[in-house]
Amino acid sequence: MIIIEQIKTKELVQMGPAKDRDWEDLAVPDMDQSPKDLVKEVIEAYDLGELISQAHTANPKILKATVEKHHASYHLSAKIRLE
Repeated sequence: MIIIEQIKTKELVQMGPAKDRDWEDLAVPDMDQSPKDLVKEVIEAYDLGELISQAHTANPKILKATVEKHHASYHLSAKIRLE
C-alpha cells in the first residue's frame, strides 16, 4: 500500500496572499506506479484540475507538480510512504 501524505496545494499568484490548502492523506494500492501516475491519482481523488507539469526531484519519496483548475494554477506537493 502506498500512502500519499502531507498533500498541499498553494495557489500561484503574482500579487497578494496565496491560498494554500492541506488535504487528507490518500492510500492507493502499490501497483508499481510512476511518480506521474501517483500525482494523477491525487489530482483525480481531490478533483484538483489538470496536470500542467511535474517536477523531477532527486528524492523518489517526494511529489511536486503544477496543476490548473478554473484558470488558476496551483503548486501541488506531497510525500510518499510505503506500508
